[in-house]
Amino acid sequence: MARMIRHSLSLALVATALVSAQADKRLSADDVSRISGIQVHQVATGSVVGSGPGLNFAGPDNKMVLMVNFGTADMYRKAKAQKEMTVAGTTVPMVLFNKDVPGVGDEAFDSPPGKYQYVLYVRKGNQSISVTSYLRADTKPMLTVAQLASVATLILSRS
Repeated sequence: MARMIRHSLSLALVATALVSAQADKRLSADDVSRISGIQVHQVATGSVVGSGPGLNFAGPDNKMVLMVNFGTADMYRKAKAQKEMTVAGTTVPMVLFNKDVPGVGDEAFDSPPGKYQYVLYVRKGNQSISVTSYLRADTKPMLTVAQLASVATLILSRS
């Protein structure tokens, strides 16, 4: 009896994860695979390490490749203006803005400053998105800024 209950709970959790990761008209796993060259599948928030709110895509190894978050224009403005962040009561430098990326939405910038950029913040009208590439073992982003811009442009064309 206990075994049947555990099995039923497992099936319910899998079903919940699948429903939570249902296709979104703005971006599909096929879109991400085509743009990135990496075979991906969509995963539900919290179902794999690193999956957050919004749309999440993982590779064949079930490790995160790409995450897209949706917000208001205020999210974009705050990210662009951010200079520091408070973590556990300690304020640390945390600049997000690297440089403007023209031709995407009304305005866009890549992040963070430094050798590699792996996040693209985009504002169009009163809405914004952040498109985040996860890092490979060698700490290089799985997707380039140009690929992130392609993802963002596709999302904006469908929104």
